[in-house]
Amino acid sequence: MKKQILAVCDPETEYTRRFCDYIGKKGEYPFEAAAFTSIERLEKFCEEEPVSILLIAENLYQSSLREKIKGEIFILSEEETEEEKKLYRYQPCSVVLRKVIGCCSRGEAEIQPGRRSSGLHIIGLFTPVHRCMQTGFAMTLGEILARNHRTLYLNFESFSGFTKRLDREFMTDMSDLIYYVTNAREALIYKLKGMTGTIQKLDYLPPAFSCMDLARITLEQWMLMFQELEKHTDYEYLILDLSEQIQGLFDILRMCERVFTLVREDSAALSKVYHYEKLLERADYEDVLKKTCRYKLPFIRNVSFDVQDLTYGELAEYVRRLVKEEIYGS
Repeated sequence: MKKQILAVCDPETEYTRRFCDYIGKKGEYPFEAAAFTSIERLEKFCEEEPVSILLIAENLYQSSLREKIKGEIFILSEEETEEEKKLYRYQPCSVVLRKVIGCCSRGEAEIQPGRRSSGLHIIGLFTPVHRCMQTGFAMTLGEILARNHRTLYLNFESFSGFTKRLDREFMTDMSDLIYYVTNAREALIYKLKGMTGTIQKLDYLPPAFSCMDLARITLEQWMLMFQELEKHTDYEYLILDLSEQIQGLFDILRMCERVFTLVREDSAALSKVYHYEKLLERADYEDVLKKTCRYKLPFIRNVSFDVQDLTYGELAEYVRRLVKEEIYGS
């Protein structure tokens, strides 16, 4: 699939070279870079190729560019500014790109993040604190929602243990599906139907067996997969059981309608949560914090690890109350 084009137009050759080299080396952004040092060359290029995003030096910007650039235009400013479409040029490339992607994502909010026009609600679960029962919580949430809604559960752990937990071998997994997302989307839905399993009424895709394969999947590939699920399935809820192993974690959390973070109250756990939330703030993902619901699970005496029993017992009762309050809003 051809990537979108991000053009950088600046009279300083070294600046444009450095910026475009950064994008090329990272390989995780959903666009390819094109460098220009003059308006004339940029305009000639636009006659042949559509530019999705333009970053242009303030001293080169002309309002007439609006007629030639169909996508977003960001001005590279010499001074720090609070304006959304003006970016301080003397900051790391990663910071500039993060702000660009964040702004574009918000601009497409009607069809992309959160509550979508197709009715697909994406709920993310992530905590920096291990052994918080996140997966049990996520699957219980999915099974309870699946009683009234078409629901799909995806697990992003490095070592999910699904083969042992479900007592079955999987011939294919989520990393195989990514191949079809990238290379053969016409066969994706056929492949999806063959891979999908069901626990009670909850559908799931087998998690990636290899943590190395999981780590190699890019943010762009994850986003394409979510888009294809939205376009070609009738799921109403998508439950993402996330881990720090995956690329683009914060951007995926940003896409979610709601985020659940399970915590514990010991000092080590609270320190991890503090670190995680400070990182979100410093990386300009405060919007993720605003839609995050933090919960400490109550002491549960009898926890069942049988996936067929997740809708029974104390954990299920707790999650049912949460669904009623946080998802249904009643």
